[in-house]
Amino acid sequence: MNRSRTLPLLALTGLILSACSGGSNSPNPTPGPVLNGPGVVRGIIVDQNIGAPVAGSTITVYQDSKVITTLPSKADGSFDISGLPEGTYDLKARKSGMAGSDVYGLIVGTDPLDLRMVQRPAFETSGTAEPATLTLTRADGTTPLAGSTFTDKVDFQITTSAGSKHTGPLRVIYAQLGRTPGSASVTGSSTDGKWLFNPPQDQLGPTTTDKVTLPNAASPNFVKGFGSTSGETVFMEILAVDFNYNYSRYIVPITLVNTSASAAATVSAPTQAAAISYTLKQEGDWTRPYSTPGHEGAALGGDAAPNGSGVFVEVRWCYTNTAATPFAFDIERSSDGTSFSKIGTVAGASDATACPANQLTRPFFYRDNSAALAVGKTFTYRVVARGANMAPSNSTATSPLAPFMPKLLGPADESNGVSLTPTFVIGNPQQEIGADGAGYNLQLRDLYTGGGYNLPGNPGAATAAALFRVEEGTGTSGNGVPAGQSLVFTSGMASNFVLTDTAGILAPGKPNLIPVDQTAHTVSIPLEVFAEKPLQTLRPYKWEMYAGYAYKYSPAEGKRVSAYSVYTWPASSILPIPAARPVNQNFDFITGQQ
Repeated sequence: MNRSRTLPLLALTGLILSACSGGSNSPNPTPGPVLNGPGVVRGIIVDQNIGAPVAGSTITVYQDSKVITTLPSKADGSFDISGLPEGTYDLKARKSGMAGSDVYGLIVGTDPLDLRMVQRPAFETSGTAEPATLTLTRADGTTPLAGSTFTDKVDFQITTSAGSKHTGPLRVIYAQLGRTPGSASVTGSSTDGKWLFNPPQDQLGPTTTDKVTLPNAASPNFVKGFGSTSGETVFMEILAVDFNYNYSRYIVPITLVNTSASAAATVSAPTQAAAISYTLKQEGDWTRPYSTPGHEGAALGGDAAPNGSGVFVEVRWCYTNTAATPFAFDIERSSDGTSFSKIGTVAGASDATACPANQLTRPFFYRDNSAALAVGKTFTYRVVARGANMAPSNSTATSPLAPFMPKLLGPADESNGVSLTPTFVIGNPQQEIGADGAGYNLQLRDLYTGGGYNLPGNPGAATAAALFRVEEGTGTSGNGVPAGQSLVFTSGMASNFVLTDTAGILAPGKPNLIPVDQTAHTVSIPLEVFAEKPLQTLRPYKWEMYAGYAYKYSPAEGKRVSAYSVYTWPASSILPIPAARPVNQNFDFITGQQ
């Protein structure tokens, strides 16, 4: 079924996996052998790149057009396949009401593989759930792309196959190289080499990219950091999304010869690497490794899935040695702090500017949202500069927090006769998730005039958020506040101040303007602390949680913040959260006569 209409461009939310190569379409499958091999695939299906779990989806595994096994995804979207003989496999996920999701070319060996599949709700449930099948060739249109050898440039042509049963037109085609199979779709970086093609939306018939040669002006980094003078096998990952949101992903092995002079540079180590994990309470399109214009306002859905699907880690670092710019940066991750595995590669670069003290503004970064990430576990990262030699950065660790769920408590929703100088009470489950603190911004609006207050006030810069920060004591291993004591202070304002300090750490006078109940885990904010005038009598007001997140310090790394758990956040352009989560809580109330 084909459709011809003008469409808003899709903000891709990629299918992330940590293994594979090759690709076949597996038509007309027939039953295959009994499973008795060493291979294990640990997977999860979500309906966005960071999304809600897709339970009850049927996953079918193929090899050489034969069905190897079929199993359902569990309530949390996970599935486990064991006993696979070593080899190359294709996976397909299907569920009523959902679009289809296919992976072509999963290489299974003796080591367990982590696989993430994205299966979106179908745009039209009456449409086909068959993703596009693609013909992948070099630019000449005949030479197979898989197994080809390239020098410094990669040429290709992508065309929908004659027998493809997808719903046209295709919304987008995406490609990127990865040294570690699956890593290309994970990489969100200032030096990544993504390529994006938006097919015409008003044409029927097969879709083709025509002849493409990369790098070009739009994708200058496509081959940077990949290949070697003698030739290296790398993986070209190609994702196509059709009109009905069916996903098809091909991962194609090629040999790349790269003659870049930077491969001969004697490099130094990257500096001040810092890993920061982000747990997103809501699903959404994540901080995309690739994006299309016009989709920044994408609607958000339900709660993010468990077991890491709502988690990503951003690693930031500096490299200031402009006399020896690296050929590549390899990003490595460890689950035990000792044994590291490469999870991705981005182009090498250098910046002579002094390394910023603010970890969030360091110039080079990589975003990892692997299916292996999980709440409560510790992951250690390092960045290896690669040229004629290899030089690793410092190691940096993060432990993702559980989802943060603060609550507005009072004045209650739709309450009447509220005081003209109310105290706003919020539930602060900071310690429940193992965090060291939480940051909030509350907005109070007069529903007659639209005027009101921002609590604690207005930000001091366009890229900042004015917050009051609440820290219930977690001791020397956490925020440095003694257990049973509390600290409340503002941040992000032109002038910041301490509101509560029951231990006298920052304010010897031990102010307690915003009381924190560490038994009930509530915070009470009297209006008069921030507002000069009382509210109007018999007037309707709305108060809402405009921003809210929890955070955790890393005392071993200079007490930097190493993890955030985000409930609501206004915009990805505002630090410290690089992902907008605008859905919030809001309560209406009416004041009394006094």
